[in-house]
Amino acid sequence: MFMTSLEDPSRVIARPGGHLIAPRKGERVGDVSNVVFSNGWVLMPDGTVLIYYGGSDTRCYVARSTLDQLVDWCLHTPEDGLTTRGVVDQRLALVRANRKLKKSRPTSLARDLWIH
Repeated sequence: MFMTSLEDPSRVIARPGGHLIAPRKGERVGDVSNVVFSNGWVLMPDGTVLIYYGGSDTRCYVARSTLDQLVDWCLHTPEDGLTTRGVVDQRLALVRANRKLKKSRPTSLARDLWIH
């Protein structure tokens, strides 16, 4: 998956790694096992995005998100590390950044963030 520029759709501006939707539980078993595929996305007036998708060629599902969450995911999820070492390095960098962020915030706010 990737995100393109609104001004120039041929220009890719983000390539988030990982899966947006991946099969789980009952979505893994069917005519074509362990596969999900999007059937269409609907943007509602309130910013909710409904993502209709099929699982293993046997059932249809709908996932719900928001436009803001999807844009945030695209822009702030690192690209795929392509190797185990690359992914581990990404995760370690995220842990270090989160530790710095936690230290820079007031204790009560940091505690509130962990509770939620």
